[in-house]
Amino acid sequence: MKRKNIYLIIAFVLAGVFLTLFGIALHPESSQADIPSPVQIVVIKDEGGFTNAVSTIAKFLTPTVVHIDVTGTVIRSSYDFRDFFRPPQKREYEVPVRALGSGVIIGEDGHIITNNHVVQNADTIEVELYDGSRKTAKLVGRDPSTDLAVIRIEPTPNMKYAKLGNSDDIQVGEWVIAIGSPRGLDWTVTAGIVSAKNRRNIGVLGPTGYEDFIQTDASINPGNSGGPLINLKGEVIGINSLIVSASRGSEGLGFAIPSNMVKAISESLIKYGKVVRGYMGVNIQDITPDMVKSLKLEENFKGVIVANVVLEGPAKRAGLQQGDILIRFDGELIESSAQLRNRVASTSPGKQVKAEVLRDKKKLDITIRIGDLEKAQKQARELKAANPLGLSVEKVSQEIAKSIGLSKATGVIATDVEQGSASEKAGLDKVDIIFRVGKGTGETF
Repeated sequence: MKRKNIYLIIAFVLAGVFLTLFGIALHPESSQADIPSPVQIVVIKDEGGFTNAVSTIAKFLTPTVVHIDVTGTVIRSSYDFRDFFRPPQKREYEVPVRALGSGVIIGEDGHIITNNHVVQNADTIEVELYDGSRKTAKLVGRDPSTDLAVIRIEPTPNMKYAKLGNSDDIQVGEWVIAIGSPRGLDWTVTAGIVSAKNRRNIGVLGPTGYEDFIQTDASINPGNSGGPLINLKGEVIGINSLIVSASRGSEGLGFAIPSNMVKAISESLIKYGKVVRGYMGVNIQDITPDMVKSLKLEENFKGVIVANVVLEGPAKRAGLQQGDILIRFDGELIESSAQLRNRVASTSPGKQVKAEVLRDKKKLDITIRIGDLEKAQKQARELKAANPLGLSVEKVSQEIAKSIGLSKATGVIATDVEQGSASEKAGLDKVDIIFRVGKGTGETF
Protein backbone atom coordinates (compact mmCIF):
# COMPACT_ATOMS: atom_id res chain seq x y z
CA MET A 1 0.00 0.00 0.00
CA LYS A 2 1.26 3.41 -0.90
CA ARG A 3 2.41 5.74 1.82
CA LYS A 4 -0.13 8.32 0.63
CA ASN A 5 -3.07 5.93 1.17
CA ILE A 6 -1.87 5.09 4.66
CA TYR A 7 -1.82 8.78 5.53
CA LEU A 8 -5.37 9.17 4.22
CA ILE A 9 -6.62 6.26 6.36
CA ILE A 10 -4.99 7.71 9.49
CA ALA A 11 -6.51 11.11 8.74
CA PHE A 12 -10.01 9.59 8.39
CA VAL A 13 -9.64 7.71 11.73
CA LEU A 14 -8.52 10.83 13.57
CA ALA A 15 -11.34 12.83 12.06
CA GLY A 16 -13.84 10.19 13.22
CA VAL A 17 -12.52 10.25 16.78
CA PHE A 18 -12.65 14.05 16.81
CA LEU A 19 -16.22 14.14 15.50
CA THR A 20 -17.31 11.54 18.08
CA LEU A 21 -15.87 13.54 20.97
CA PHE A 22 -17.27 16.77 19.53
CA GLY A 23 -20.71 15.13 19.25
CA ILE A 24 -20.64 14.06 22.92
CA ALA A 25 -19.84 17.63 23.90
CA LEU A 26 -22.77 18.88 21.84
CA HIS A 27 -25.10 16.21 23.18
CA PRO A 28 -24.49 15.85 26.96
CA GLU A 29 -27.38 13.42 27.26
CA SER A 30 -25.03 10.74 25.95
CA SER A 31 -23.08 10.87 29.27
CA GLN A 32 -25.89 11.41 31.74
CA ALA A 33 -24.10 9.55 34.51
CA ASP A 34 -21.40 12.23 34.76
CA ILE A 35 -23.66 15.28 35.21
CA PRO A 36 -26.57 16.28 37.47
CA SER A 37 -29.99 15.29 36.18
CA PRO A 38 -33.58 16.11 37.20
CA VAL A 39 -35.58 13.67 39.30
CA GLN A 40 -38.18 11.56 37.56
CA ILE A 41 -41.73 12.60 38.37
CA VAL A 42 -44.26 9.81 38.80
CA VAL A 43 -47.95 10.71 39.00
CA ILE A 44 -50.00 8.16 40.97
CA LYS A 45 -53.69 7.89 40.22
CA ASP A 46 -55.63 7.46 43.47
CA GLU A 47 -58.89 6.11 42.04
CA GLY A 48 -60.56 6.24 45.46
CA GLY A 49 -57.88 4.26 47.30
CA PHE A 50 -56.92 7.00 49.73
CA THR A 51 -60.55 7.86 50.48
CA ASN A 52 -61.29 4.23 51.22
CA ALA A 53 -58.17 3.92 53.35
CA VAL A 54 -59.12 6.84 55.62
CA SER A 55 -62.71 5.69 56.06
CA THR A 56 -61.64 2.09 56.67
CA ILE A 57 -59.05 3.05 59.29
CA ALA A 58 -61.54 5.39 60.96
CA LYS A 59 -64.19 2.65 61.04
CA PHE A 60 -61.91 0.13 62.76
CA LEU A 61 -59.95 2.46 65.08
CA THR A 62 -62.70 4.80 66.32
CA PRO A 63 -64.09 2.18 68.78
CA THR A 64 -60.65 2.05 70.48
CA VAL A 65 -60.79 5.76 71.34
CA VAL A 66 -62.44 6.97 74.55
CA HIS A 67 -63.68 10.28 75.90
CA ILE A 68 -62.22 11.21 79.30
CA ASP A 69 -63.97 13.47 81.81
CA VAL A 70 -61.92 14.49 84.85
CA THR A 71 -63.05 16.30 87.99
CA GLY A 72 -60.68 17.35 90.71
CA THR A 73 -59.30 20.17 92.83
CA VAL A 74 -56.22 22.34 92.87
CA ILE A 75 -54.76 24.36 95.73
CA ARG A 76 -54.68 28.12 95.20
CA SER A 77 -53.23 30.75 97.50
CA SER A 78 -53.85 34.41 98.10
CA TYR A 79 -52.97 37.07 100.68
CA ASP A 80 -55.46 38.55 103.12
CA PHE A 81 -54.97 42.34 103.45
CA ARG A 82 -58.03 43.00 105.58
CA ASP A 83 -56.15 43.63 108.84
CA PHE A 84 -54.34 46.94 108.48
CA PHE A 85 -52.21 46.39 111.61
CA ARG A 86 -50.81 42.97 110.62
CA PRO A 87 -48.71 41.77 107.67
CA PRO A 88 -50.73 40.15 104.86
CA GLN A 89 -51.66 36.58 105.78
CA LYS A 90 -51.25 33.85 103.18
CA ARG A 91 -54.42 31.83 102.69
CA GLU A 92 -54.77 28.56 100.77
CA TYR A 93 -58.03 27.25 99.39
CA GLU A 94 -59.26 24.49 97.10
CA VAL A 95 -60.65 25.26 93.65
CA PRO A 96 -62.67 22.66 91.74
CA VAL A 97 -61.40 21.92 88.23
CA ARG A 98 -62.65 19.91 85.29
CA ALA A 99 -60.73 18.59 82.31
CA LEU A 100 -61.84 16.91 79.10
CA GLY A 101 -59.62 14.82 76.89
CA SER A 102 -59.21 11.67 74.88
CA GLY A 103 -57.47 8.35 75.27
CA VAL A 104 -56.84 5.12 73.40
CA ILE A 105 -57.28 1.57 74.73
CA ILE A 106 -54.07 -0.43 74.22
CA GLY A 107 -54.80 -3.85 75.68
CA GLU A 108 -57.43 -6.40 76.56
CA ASP A 109 -56.90 -5.69 80.28
CA GLY A 110 -58.40 -2.21 79.93
CA HIS A 111 -55.27 -0.03 80.03
CA ILE A 112 -55.75 3.36 78.36
CA ILE A 113 -53.04 5.82 77.35
CA THR A 114 -53.72 9.55 77.64
CA ASN A 115 -51.86 12.74 78.51
CA ASN A 116 -50.58 13.64 81.96
CA HIS A 117 -52.06 17.11 81.68
CA VAL A 118 -55.54 15.60 81.23
CA VAL A 119 -55.49 13.63 84.52
CA GLN A 120 -52.89 15.40 86.69
CA ASN A 121 -55.46 17.02 89.04
CA ALA A 122 -57.96 14.16 89.00
CA ASP A 123 -60.07 13.12 91.97
CA THR A 124 -62.38 11.10 89.71
CA ILE A 125 -61.86 9.91 86.13
CA GLU A 126 -64.89 8.96 84.03
CA VAL A 127 -64.40 7.21 80.70
CA GLU A 128 -67.02 7.01 77.98
CA LEU A 129 -66.62 4.18 75.48
CA TYR A 130 -67.71 4.26 71.85
CA ASP A 131 -70.81 2.18 72.63
CA GLY A 132 -71.98 4.90 75.02
CA SER A 133 -71.23 3.04 78.25
CA ARG A 134 -69.42 4.89 81.03
CA LYS A 135 -66.74 3.51 83.34
CA THR A 136 -64.88 4.87 86.33
CA ALA A 137 -61.14 4.65 85.66
CA LYS A 138 -58.24 4.18 88.04
CA LEU A 139 -55.00 6.10 87.64
CA VAL A 140 -52.16 3.62 87.04
CA GLY A 141 -49.36 6.17 86.78
CA ARG A 142 -48.35 9.40 85.12
CA ASP A 143 -45.15 10.99 83.87
CA PRO A 144 -45.01 14.81 83.64
CA SER A 145 -41.62 14.65 81.92
CA THR A 146 -43.21 13.16 78.76
CA ASP A 147 -46.83 14.30 79.34
CA LEU A 148 -48.02 10.69 79.36
CA ALA A 149 -50.34 8.84 81.73
CA VAL A 150 -51.97 5.40 81.94
CA ILE A 151 -55.42 4.79 83.39
CA ARG A 152 -57.37 1.53 83.59
CA ILE A 153 -61.00 0.45 83.36
CA GLU A 154 -62.58 -2.95 83.84
CA PRO A 155 -62.67 -4.47 80.34
CA THR A 156 -65.99 -5.12 78.64
CA PRO A 157 -66.76 -8.21 76.48
CA ASN A 158 -66.90 -6.31 73.18
CA MET A 159 -64.17 -3.80 73.92
CA LYS A 160 -61.75 -3.00 71.08
CA TYR A 161 -58.14 -2.01 71.54
CA ALA A 162 -55.44 -0.60 69.26
CA LYS A 163 -51.86 -1.67 68.57
CA LEU A 164 -48.81 0.56 68.84
CA GLY A 165 -46.73 0.81 65.66
CA ASN A 166 -43.04 1.61 65.20
CA SER A 167 -42.72 5.39 65.09
CA ASP A 168 -39.15 5.10 63.79
CA ASP A 169 -40.58 3.83 60.49
CA ILE A 170 -42.79 6.84 59.73
CA GLN A 171 -41.82 9.16 56.90
CA VAL A 172 -42.26 12.92 56.55
CA GLY A 173 -45.19 13.42 54.16
CA GLU A 174 -46.88 10.17 55.20
CA TRP A 175 -50.65 10.37 55.67
CA VAL A 176 -51.95 10.13 59.25
CA ILE A 177 -55.32 10.26 61.01
CA ALA A 178 -56.17 11.83 64.37
CA ILE A 179 -59.20 10.71 66.40
CA GLY A 180 -60.41 12.39 69.57
CA SER A 181 -62.90 14.70 71.24
CA PRO A 182 -61.96 18.25 70.21
CA ARG A 183 -63.99 20.75 72.24
CA GLY A 184 -66.22 17.93 73.42
CA LEU A 185 -67.16 16.76 69.92
CA ASP A 186 -66.58 13.07 70.57
CA TRP A 187 -64.94 10.72 68.05
CA THR A 188 -63.98 13.39 65.55
CA VAL A 189 -61.73 12.15 62.72
CA THR A 190 -59.23 14.45 61.01
CA ALA A 191 -56.51 13.66 58.47
CA GLY A 192 -53.20 15.19 57.47
CA ILE A 193 -49.58 14.31 57.00
CA VAL A 194 -46.46 13.93 59.12
CA SER A 195 -44.98 17.42 58.81
CA ALA A 196 -41.72 16.67 60.63
CA LYS A 197 -40.08 14.21 63.01
CA ASN A 198 -37.90 14.51 66.11
CA ARG A 199 -39.02 17.95 67.26
CA ARG A 200 -36.98 18.09 70.47
CA ASN A 201 -36.55 21.76 71.37
CA ILE A 202 -40.08 23.12 71.69
CA GLY A 203 -39.62 23.68 75.43
CA VAL A 204 -43.20 23.00 76.55
CA LEU A 205 -42.22 20.29 79.06
CA GLY A 206 -39.63 22.37 80.88
CA PRO A 207 -35.93 21.68 81.50
CA THR A 208 -36.57 18.16 82.83
CA GLY A 209 -38.87 17.17 79.96
CA TYR A 210 -38.11 14.58 77.28
CA GLU A 211 -39.28 15.91 73.92
CA ASP A 212 -39.21 14.00 70.64
CA PHE A 213 -42.47 15.05 68.99
CA ILE A 214 -44.01 14.09 65.67
CA GLN A 215 -45.32 17.25 64.02
CA THR A 216 -48.53 16.95 62.01
CA ASP A 217 -50.97 19.23 60.21
CA ALA A 218 -53.91 16.93 60.99
CA SER A 219 -56.36 19.21 62.82
CA ILE A 220 -55.85 18.94 66.59
CA ASN A 221 -57.81 21.10 69.02
CA PRO A 222 -58.33 21.25 72.81
CA GLY A 223 -59.91 17.91 73.73
CA ASN A 224 -57.82 15.93 71.24
CA SER A 225 -55.17 15.57 73.96
CA GLY A 226 -54.44 11.92 74.63
CA GLY A 227 -56.04 10.67 71.43
CA PRO A 228 -54.15 8.57 68.87
CA LEU A 229 -52.31 9.58 65.72
CA ILE A 230 -52.71 6.65 63.32
CA ASN A 231 -50.98 5.61 60.10
CA LEU A 232 -52.74 4.03 57.11
CA LYS A 233 -51.85 0.57 58.40
CA GLY A 234 -54.15 1.16 61.36
CA GLU A 235 -51.26 1.44 63.83
CA VAL A 236 -51.03 4.07 66.57
CA ILE A 237 -47.77 5.88 65.84
CA GLY A 238 -48.29 8.77 68.27
CA ILE A 239 -50.35 10.21 71.12
CA ASN A 240 -51.58 13.73 70.40
CA SER A 241 -50.28 16.07 73.06
CA LEU A 242 -50.26 19.76 72.16
CA ILE A 243 -50.78 22.47 69.59
CA VAL A 244 -48.86 25.66 68.92
CA SER A 245 -51.48 28.30 68.28
CA ALA A 246 -52.03 31.92 69.24
CA SER A 247 -55.80 31.39 68.96
CA ARG A 248 -55.79 28.04 70.83
CA GLY A 249 -57.33 26.57 67.69
CA SER A 250 -55.88 24.41 64.95
CA GLU A 251 -53.26 26.15 62.83
CA GLY A 252 -51.72 23.01 61.39
CA LEU A 253 -49.08 22.81 64.13
CA GLY A 254 -49.97 19.73 66.14
CA PHE A 255 -47.53 17.56 68.07
CA ALA A 256 -47.75 13.92 69.07
CA ILE A 257 -45.56 11.83 71.35
CA PRO A 258 -44.03 9.03 69.20
CA SER A 259 -45.30 5.51 69.84
CA ASN A 260 -41.88 4.07 70.67
CA MET A 261 -41.57 6.51 73.56
CA VAL A 262 -45.22 5.83 74.49
CA LYS A 263 -44.52 2.09 74.58
CA ALA A 264 -41.49 2.41 76.89
CA ILE A 265 -43.20 4.87 79.26
CA SER A 266 -46.53 3.02 79.43
CA GLU A 267 -44.84 -0.34 80.09
CA SER A 268 -42.86 1.21 82.95
CA LEU A 269 -45.96 2.88 84.42
CA ILE A 270 -47.95 -0.36 84.25
CA LYS A 271 -45.14 -2.45 85.74
CA TYR A 272 -43.79 -0.07 88.41
CA GLY A 273 -46.35 2.74 88.74
CA LYS A 274 -43.56 5.14 87.82
CA VAL A 275 -40.97 5.61 85.05
CA VAL A 276 -37.57 4.00 85.58
CA ARG A 277 -34.98 5.88 83.52
CA GLY A 278 -31.38 5.22 82.62
CA TYR A 279 -28.45 7.38 83.75
CA MET A 280 -24.98 7.76 82.26
CA GLY A 281 -23.41 10.52 84.35
CA VAL A 282 -22.25 13.08 81.80
CA ASN A 283 -22.88 16.69 80.88
CA ILE A 284 -23.00 17.07 77.11
CA GLN A 285 -23.43 19.76 74.48
CA ASP A 286 -24.00 19.87 70.74
CA ILE A 287 -21.12 20.21 68.30
CA THR A 288 -21.29 23.74 66.88
CA PRO A 289 -19.88 24.85 63.49
CA ASP A 290 -17.10 26.69 65.36
CA MET A 291 -16.18 23.46 67.16
CA VAL A 292 -16.14 21.60 63.85
CA LYS A 293 -13.57 24.11 62.55
CA SER A 294 -11.43 24.25 65.67
CA LEU A 295 -11.35 20.47 66.05
CA LYS A 296 -10.75 20.07 62.29
CA LEU A 297 -13.68 17.71 61.84
CA GLU A 298 -15.53 16.96 58.61
CA GLU A 299 -17.79 19.77 57.43
CA ASN A 300 -21.11 18.02 58.19
CA PHE A 301 -19.89 16.17 61.26
CA LYS A 302 -22.57 15.07 63.74
CA GLY A 303 -22.13 14.14 67.38
CA VAL A 304 -22.10 15.54 70.91
CA ILE A 305 -19.14 16.52 73.04
CA VAL A 306 -18.70 15.48 76.67
CA ALA A 307 -18.40 18.69 78.69
CA ASN A 308 -18.06 16.96 82.05
CA VAL A 309 -18.01 13.43 83.48
CA VAL A 310 -19.69 12.95 86.86
CA LEU A 311 -17.43 11.45 89.49
CA GLU A 312 -18.29 7.84 90.38
CA GLY A 313 -20.89 7.75 87.59
CA PRO A 314 -21.36 4.98 85.00
CA ALA A 315 -19.52 6.93 82.26
CA LYS A 316 -16.55 7.65 84.54
CA ARG A 317 -16.28 3.98 85.52
CA ALA A 318 -16.42 3.01 81.84
CA GLY A 319 -13.49 5.30 81.00
CA LEU A 320 -15.32 8.15 79.22
CA GLN A 321 -13.37 11.41 79.40
CA GLN A 322 -14.08 15.12 79.20
CA GLY A 323 -13.66 16.21 75.58
CA ASP A 324 -14.68 12.85 74.12
CA ILE A 325 -17.12 13.14 71.22
CA LEU A 326 -19.98 10.65 71.28
CA ILE A 327 -20.83 9.46 67.77
CA ARG A 328 -22.98 6.40 68.35
CA PHE A 329 -24.96 5.03 71.32
CA ASP A 330 -26.35 1.49 71.41
CA GLY A 331 -26.04 1.24 67.63
CA GLU A 332 -27.78 4.58 66.89
CA LEU A 333 -25.99 7.54 65.30
CA ILE A 334 -26.12 10.54 67.63
CA GLU A 335 -26.75 13.97 66.13
CA SER A 336 -27.85 16.08 69.12
CA SER A 337 -27.62 16.22 72.89
CA ALA A 338 -31.43 16.03 73.18
CA GLN A 339 -31.42 12.81 71.14
CA LEU A 340 -28.75 11.22 73.34
CA ARG A 341 -30.53 12.33 76.51
CA ASN A 342 -33.74 10.66 75.32
CA ARG A 343 -31.92 7.47 74.34
CA VAL A 344 -30.11 7.15 77.67
CA ALA A 345 -33.32 7.82 79.61
CA SER A 346 -35.17 5.08 77.70
CA THR A 347 -32.39 2.53 78.36
CA SER A 348 -33.04 0.09 81.21
CA PRO A 349 -30.74 0.50 84.23
CA GLY A 350 -28.17 -2.29 84.37
CA LYS A 351 -27.98 -2.72 80.61
CA GLN A 352 -24.50 -2.70 79.08
CA VAL A 353 -24.40 -0.38 76.08
CA LYS A 354 -21.65 0.17 73.54
CA ALA A 355 -20.81 3.79 72.80
CA GLU A 356 -18.57 4.86 69.93
CA VAL A 357 -16.48 7.92 70.76
CA LEU A 358 -13.93 10.07 68.97
CA ARG A 359 -10.87 10.87 71.10
CA ASP A 360 -7.84 12.61 69.61
CA LYS A 361 -9.29 11.84 66.16
CA LYS A 362 -9.33 8.10 66.92
CA LYS A 363 -12.52 6.07 67.21
CA LEU A 364 -12.95 4.00 70.37
CA ASP A 365 -15.65 1.60 71.56
CA ILE A 366 -16.56 1.99 75.23
CA THR A 367 -18.99 -0.28 77.08
CA ILE A 368 -21.11 1.53 79.68
CA ARG A 369 -23.32 -0.13 82.28
CA ILE A 370 -26.30 2.24 82.50
CA GLY A 371 -27.30 3.42 85.98
CA ASP A 372 -30.64 4.36 87.54
CA LEU A 373 -31.51 8.06 87.20
CA GLU A 374 -33.73 8.18 90.28
CA LYS A 375 -31.05 6.59 92.47
CA ALA A 376 -28.40 8.94 91.04
CA GLN A 377 -30.58 11.98 91.79
CA LYS A 378 -31.17 10.73 95.35
CA GLN A 379 -27.44 10.30 95.88
CA ALA A 380 -26.83 13.79 94.49
CA ARG A 381 -29.33 15.27 96.96
CA GLU A 382 -27.69 13.41 99.84
CA LEU A 383 -24.26 14.57 98.70
CA LYS A 384 -25.50 18.15 98.46
CA ALA A 385 -26.81 17.97 102.02
CA ALA A 386 -23.47 16.58 103.16
CA ASN A 387 -21.54 19.12 101.07
CA PRO A 388 -23.11 22.55 101.73
CA LEU A 389 -20.23 24.28 99.93
CA GLY A 390 -21.14 22.55 96.66
CA LEU A 391 -17.48 21.80 96.03
CA SER A 392 -15.71 18.60 94.98
CA VAL A 393 -11.93 18.39 95.16
CA GLU A 394 -9.09 15.92 94.81
CA LYS A 395 -5.48 16.02 95.93
CA VAL A 396 -3.02 17.61 93.52
CA SER A 397 -0.89 14.81 92.08
CA GLN A 398 2.63 15.06 90.72
CA GLU A 399 1.22 14.93 87.19
CA ILE A 400 -1.23 17.78 87.86
CA ALA A 401 1.48 19.86 89.56
CA LYS A 402 3.81 19.40 86.62
CA SER A 403 1.12 20.28 84.07
CA ILE A 404 0.27 23.58 85.77
CA GLY A 405 3.84 24.56 86.67
CA LEU A 406 3.86 23.96 90.46
CA SER A 407 7.23 23.25 92.03
CA LYS A 408 5.70 20.50 94.16
CA ALA A 409 2.41 18.66 94.56
CA THR A 410 0.52 20.60 97.21
CA GLY A 411 -3.08 21.63 97.84
CA VAL A 412 -6.26 20.32 96.26
CA ILE A 413 -7.81 20.99 92.87
CA ALA A 414 -11.51 21.79 92.38
CA THR A 415 -13.00 19.06 90.19
CA ASP A 416 -16.59 20.28 90.37
CA VAL A 417 -18.29 23.47 91.52
CA GLU A 418 -22.05 23.15 91.85
CA GLN A 419 -24.08 25.82 90.08
CA GLY A 420 -25.58 28.32 92.54
CA SER A 421 -23.54 26.96 95.46
CA ALA A 422 -21.65 28.95 98.07
CA SER A 423 -18.38 28.02 96.37
CA GLU A 424 -19.55 29.40 93.03
CA LYS A 425 -20.80 32.58 94.67
CA ALA A 426 -17.41 32.97 96.33
CA GLY A 427 -15.76 32.90 92.90
CA LEU A 428 -14.34 29.38 92.84
CA ASP A 429 -14.20 27.62 89.51
CA LYS A 430 -13.25 24.19 88.24
CA VAL A 431 -9.47 23.49 88.17
CA ASP A 432 -8.81 26.21 90.77
CA ILE A 433 -6.06 25.11 93.20
CA ILE A 434 -6.85 25.57 96.91
CA PHE A 435 -3.74 25.86 99.08
CA ARG A 436 -5.24 26.96 102.38
CA VAL A 437 -8.60 27.22 104.16
CA GLY A 438 -8.61 29.47 107.21
CA LYS A 439 -5.40 28.76 109.11
CA GLY A 440 -4.99 25.24 107.74
CA THR A 441 -3.15 24.08 104.67
CA GLY A 442 -4.36 22.50 101.48
CA GLU A 443 -2.75 19.20 102.48
CA THR A 444 -5.31 18.57 105.26
CA PHE A 445 -8.44 20.06 103.64
